[in-house]
Amino acid sequence: MTTVRRAHPGRLVEPSEVVEQLRAAGHTVGRTRQAVVDAVRRQGPSFTADELAASVPDVHVATVYRTLGLLEEIGALRHVHLSHGPAIYEQADADDTRHLVCEVCNRHYAVPSDVFETARQRLADEYGFVLHGSHFAIVGRCASCV
Repeated sequence: MTTVRRAHPGRLVEPSEVVEQLRAAGHTVGRTRQAVVDAVRRQGPSFTADELAASVPDVHVATVYRTLGLLEEIGALRHVHLSHGPAIYEQADADDTRHLVCEVCNRHYAVPSDVFETARQRLADEYGFVLHGSHFAIVGRCASCV
């Protein structure tokens, strides 16, 4: 999948704050979990669990996945499903971002969420439905594949 990377929309994960939040939630933070948290900070705006795991080769992949789950639990990260590929993880404060995936070439675009404001408002007004839209990508065809 080709990803159109962009500058991070929000504040990057600060490892010391994350460790404090994990401990406040009753979780232990040992050497391997700390290594994962530090690696998240280095990853940039979005990454897959496998990319993160590759960046910490001394940490078992199961620990990487468990730590990602805990980081979601405390609100530091969220994951987004992009078509049939692996989920990507991004900063939880990236609420102003939605994802588009071309069903032909699999190119991925991160776009501002306000692009969907008209649809969000119409769904709320006509159906009483509140659209979050951040967990799954919107699938369609890019300009090159139309």
